[in-house]
Amino acid sequence: MLDRYNIMNRFSTMAFIAVCLVAVGCDVQSGITRNSVEKYNQTPTPAISRTPEPPIDPADVVAVDVAESGPNISINSPEQRKKFNCSKYNRVIVNADGKDLAVEGACKQVMINGDNNKVAVNAVAEIVFNGSGNTVEHTKYANGKPPVVTDNTGSNTVTKTSPAPTKNYPAMIQLDNGATRHLGT
Repeated sequence: MLDRYNIMNRFSTMAFIAVCLVAVGCDVQSGITRNSVEKYNQTPTPAISRTPEPPIDPADVVAVDVAESGPNISINSPEQRKKFNCSKYNRVIVNADGKDLAVEGACKQVMINGDNNKVAVNAVAEIVFNGSGNTVEHTKYANGKPPVVTDNTGSNTVTKTSPAPTKNYPAMIQLDNGATRHLGT
């Protein structure tokens, strides 16, 4: 009888272990577990679609020697002149409010640390805004690239404008009798 008791005891122990293994193997919270694991599954990322920029007209390109940089041009007081010249790929720093400035030439950088300034520049490689309500207008592209703009306040504008029209005088010729005549008339 001991043998039978011993066999029954072993059988019931094995059956208990089997039932425990089955119970442990089943996921009682399958829906919750599946949802929490799904957030770690990689989903395909959408392709980034860039808005194509219009091609740059070669007439709007200014060739700049970037190896040579001139001194910084700082505009600090309201009494300073309103026209400046970036003759050597200079960096222009505006530390004033409400200025209306014109900058000739190609600048390495225009940094505006004030508010409500308007800067008209021929060409610029980089524009940094640390103030608000500022406007920068450029007429050309330095080395054929649009300026890199960093707007730390989000309330400034950069626009590409057409250069001021040049007055075209009609071609004139000298006649034999000493008079002049416009071509095309």
